Amino acid sequence: MRFITRGHRIFGSALLLATALGLAQAAAAGPVTRVFVVEVPPAQDHAFNQGMKGYEKCLRDHGAKHATYVYDAETGDVDRYLFLEHYSAWGGMDAHDPAGKACHALFGTAVLPHFSQAFSEIAELNAKDTYLPGGDPDPSPIMWVDAYRIKAGQAEQFRDALGMLAAAAAKAHWNAHFAGWDTDGAGAGGENFVLVWPNKSWADVGMDPSPSTKELMNSAYGKAAAEANHQKFVDAIAEYWSDAWSYDKDLSYIPGK
Repeated sequence: MRFITRGHRIFGSALLLATALGLAQAAAAGPVTRVFVVEVPPAQDHAFNQGMKGYEKCLRDHGAKHATYVYDAETGDVDRYLFLEHYSAWGGMDAHDPAGKACHALFGTAVLPHFSQAFSEIAELNAKDTYLPGGDPDPSPIMWVDAYRIKAGQAEQFRDALGMLAAAAAKAHWNAHFAGWDTDGAGAGGENFVLVWPNKSWADVGMDPSPSTKELMNSAYGKAAAEANHQKFVDAIAEYWSDAWSYDKDLSYIPGK
């Protein structure tokens, strides 16, 4: 399902697309997602979970209207939690829910002290590099997230190559779905694109798509053009890493649920 594989950073997305996005509920989410990744040491994990549940109760008691999806790291540093907040546009982040203000102090005393490290970035859905026919489950039970740091001046080449995969997938009604996200604010050496693969189960994660990526591209463009496109994609990448995340229903806040 993936083009290539390698290590990871604290986010370990590719969200991009991560996300990846990625990150992640691309079909139902708005085009902009605020991404937070926090590390919670094992000794602090129970207190963190209890603090989150108390904070979410406060949000519910005050009628908070904005959802937050939480995922647990399944690979890499498993002390990490991924938080995703979706917005219809950048301006949506300017609106502050009164419930958030009311519960801010509780978050500061019951949740924040249990972080050992925190990371944030913003992801924008890239429709050209996304293939989610009919939408996917929101939230996805498991996300496989591929993160890319693109070489300077090679962003257009990278996105064009990935766009050819999305076009071929749509034409063939491919059974592998993915969402591409451009990322902003990841900091020095961070990713600038993530590719999120939503999955219903671990069996789904491990299942090879049919046809394979190579077979799909060869069928759509011919062997020579497909190989040239793959090389263009690989040549544009400065660094690549990946991670798997599982949805944490208990720590997520969904208004009305």
